[in-house]
Parts: sequence; C-alpha cells; structure tokens
Amino acid sequence: MFIRDVADALEARGVGYAVVGGVAVNLHGIPPTTYDLDIVVERTEPELRGCREALESLGLRCRLPLDLESLAGESEEELRARSLIAVTFTDPGDPLREVDVLVDVPIPARELVGRAQRLESKELELRVVWLDDLIRLKRAAARPQDLADVAHLERLVSRGRP
Repeated sequence: MFIRDVADALEARGVGYAVVGGVAVNLHGIPPTTYDLDIVVERTEPELRGCREALESLGLRCRLPLDLESLAGESEEELRARSLIAVTFTDPGDPLREVDVLVDVPIPARELVGRAQRLESKELELRVVWLDDLIRLKRAAARPQDLADVAHLERLVSRGRP
C-alpha cells in the first residue's frame, strides 16, 4: 500500500511528518475524493533532506528541478513570491503514486507535526494531522472542495468524533 510505504520510509529516516489534505480527510472518516498524498514536514534542512531521500527511495522523483532541502533557508515571502506552496514527487511509471510536500502552510509545520495523531491498524501506521488543524488548513485553502470538506469535518466534531 503506497501510503504505508511512504509512512514507513519517512519513519525509517526519523522524519517528523503529518498527513494532511484529502487523505487526512478520508482517514478522519469522510469518503475519498483524492488519490495523491499530502504531507507536511518542518522546513529544516535535515527534515527536508530526509523527506526527499525517503520519497526517492520509493522511486518517486521531484517534478521541479530542485533539491527539497534547498527550501529550508527560504522565507515565507520568498516562497509566496515563487508561488511555491507544495513540491510534488511522482512515480514516472505510475501517476497515481504522488506525494505533495507542503512547504507553505498557514499553521507552522512544527505545530502540525507535534499535534498529529498516530493512526494504527493491522495494515497501516502513520501520523495524521489533528482534526482541528485539518479544519483550519481546509478553511484557509478555501477552494470549493476544501470548504465542502470543512462542512463534513465539522459535522464529525459536532457528533463527538475526535
């Protein structure tokens, strides 16, 4: 399973991460609407390098001509000036194996990773963004699908789901 492979590769390199985006919405109990995996890691050189190495170990390649760790020194203003929100890694042989590493998020990555919940089952173990943070991220993105996800996620919260 691709998601498990990504989580295992990141864990093996000691990379702190949190699954965000559509997959996180799915894991919190809303039906699937996406195939790509969105993650956030701290934008430090060691974390970004470990993330790049983990993804490359799975045969994924960066779509941009850059090393992910080169973004460690960039300010939010520099990232926004380049319109760089995420860096996509994809499998040249299978476009459904895709990971977006979010590098410009409205909540500090350290906080997202620190509050992430560990999800464990027989087949999967990974860190998923805390539900309240996911709602804040989706609300900040403000695209129609994100706002629809917010409505579904807020219903989960009102029903007493974590």
